[in-house]
Amino acid sequence: MARSVFTFCLLAFLISWTAKFIFCAEDLGWIGTVIPKGILQLIASFGPSIAGLIMYYLESKRKGLIAVVKSLARINIHLKWYLFALFFELFSFVIIVVSAYISGYRSTALLTDETVNSILMFFANTITLTILTGLGEEIGWRGFLLPKFQSRFTVIKAAIILALINSMWHLRTDFLSLLMQGEYGAFMSEYLPDMMLRIMISIPVVIIIIYLFNNTGGSLFIMILFHGSANASWEWVKQVTGIADPSYLLPLWAVFLWLTLLFFIPALKRQSQEKRLITSLYEEKLN
Repeated sequence: MARSVFTFCLLAFLISWTAKFIFCAEDLGWIGTVIPKGILQLIASFGPSIAGLIMYYLESKRKGLIAVVKSLARINIHLKWYLFALFFELFSFVIIVVSAYISGYRSTALLTDETVNSILMFFANTITLTILTGLGEEIGWRGFLLPKFQSRFTVIKAAIILALINSMWHLRTDFLSLLMQGEYGAFMSEYLPDMMLRIMISIPVVIIIIYLFNNTGGSLFIMILFHGSANASWEWVKQVTGIADPSYLLPLWAVFLWLTLLFFIPALKRQSQEKRLITSLYEEKLN
């Protein structure tokens, strides 16, 4: 397993980070040829899923790709899991934004006249981001890595390892630009706090995702939907607060997520005891 995990990570990081490097190099004037940045962003976003498809083909050829397609087509899922995938993060952000507004935290605004429009935009963004980010990542993270980790580690250990890999992969282009320009001090002072916060958020989020993954029989469709709606929820926060970068709310959200683990960790342990962990996409299992 170690070799296949390493190969997958190498491919996912290489594909995504190379695209980001070219993106930054063009911004810095290192490349004279104009390269469509939209294409580079798309390649960077799809690195994990491209790597996952490559690994499935290398390991099982046609059988592996068929397993991925079947998982993507696994949509006969109980309605409650669709609602969970669509609204869990939106609901959590509603709690955070409303609480921050009522308490006056950092003078957080709540644009009530944007309520209807923000909900409409949430659904529109969910559709777009499900395709651009969910589909771009989940075949790799949940389709390839997660089943392997669940077959070898406890679910909590699997969640932590996956969260760390996922967090490291999310290298922002502004940080990469600093690194490429040799501004190592500025890079470390900005990158480390951002990465620590990302990890603190990613660990509980991945635990929640694993709970959903196992309860839907390993449905990649639900994973992709959850990912898209999660990103759309963050766009909702921006719209309803009127702030382009409301990242000051993220530590509050991290606390909320860790509190939810009082439910999700025991639930994952029950899944493990009841042998309801999805350890391969080749399994035909629905709960």
